[in-house]
Amino acid sequence: MSQDMQFSYDKFTFTVKKGYFYHPNECWAKEENGLIVVGLSDFLQITAGDVAFLESPELGAEVKRGDSVGVIETIKTTVTLISPVSGTVKEVNEALEGDPQLINTDPYGEGWVLKIVPADWEADKKELMDAEAYFPIMEEKVKAQMEKK
Repeated sequence: MSQDMQFSYDKFTFTVKKGYFYHPNECWAKEENGLIVVGLSDFLQITAGDVAFLESPELGAEVKRGDSVGVIETIKTTVTLISPVSGTVKEVNEALEGDPQLINTDPYGEGWVLKIVPADWEADKKELMDAEAYFPIMEEKVKAQMEKK
């Protein structure tokens, strides 16, 4: 069984990974070894364009769910990365400093942005959407975005 849910529109294919949790502001969260890995959704990386620069929080920074935890500059726009969980920033993806386009080429893998020690993952998880709940919302966003063009 595939872990991907996909929706194609025009020349783009948008992927939603199962096993990940999604925030309405287009970031994802996934529990891994007690840490919450955070990254950008495929929808956001496609619609925002090629990532040119990423500003991420300091290690040890305390974040709350819904707070800004970074700024992503692309060739088209500037995007604020919203934290899907509350906790402490444990790690930032140093590979993005030299190659920020990893967010575009592998948003659910090598393009992860940061890792957070969660304050209360179980509570935060209840505020996020699983892939099945997020997918139809993403489809509607794709259609709305493409109709603007």
